[in-house]
Amino acid sequence: MKLLHLFPGLLLAVVFAPVAVSGTNHSIAIEESNLSWVSALNKGNTKTLLDVYTEDAVVMPPSSEILSDHAAIKTYWDGLLRVGVGKYAINTVDLRIEGDTAYQTALWEATRVAADGNVIHFDGNMSTVYEQQKDGSWKIKLQSWN
Repeated sequence: MKLLHLFPGLLLAVVFAPVAVSGTNHSIAIEESNLSWVSALNKGNTKTLLDVYTEDAVVMPPSSEILSDHAAIKTYWDGLLRVGVGKYAINTVDLRIEGDTAYQTALWEATRVAADGNVIHFDGNMSTVYEQQKDGSWKIKLQSWN
C-alpha cells in the first residue's frame, strides 16, 4: 500500500481513528505529537523534531546503533535528511493508553531522492512508546521501526 498517494485521507485517519479506539483527549494529543514529528522531519527541522522526544528517549533505528540521547538522535536524522530521505507519513494501527504511558503501533512510509534523481520508496512497521509529561503533553520515550 502506498500511503503517500493517500496522504490527505491518511492525515484525517491519523488524527481521528485513535479517538474512536480510546475515546479520550489523550489520543488526540498523541496524534498531534505524531503530526509534529512528521511535520518537523518533513521540513528538515531536527531541532524542532527533538522537542517531541523525552530527554531520556531511546531510538532504535533499523541497522543502526541504539540512540540514547538527543545529540545522537539529531545526528541520525540529520544524516538521513542529508542523503535525501523525506516525505514521511505515519498511519496509526493501534494506540493503547495505560496511565501516563501510551503504546502505538503504526505503518510508516518515506521517500529518498537519490543523487541521480530517482525516487526510492521505503515503508515498514513502527512501535512507539509515549510518556505523558507533567504539562499534559505526550513525548516519545522509545521508538523503533523496521
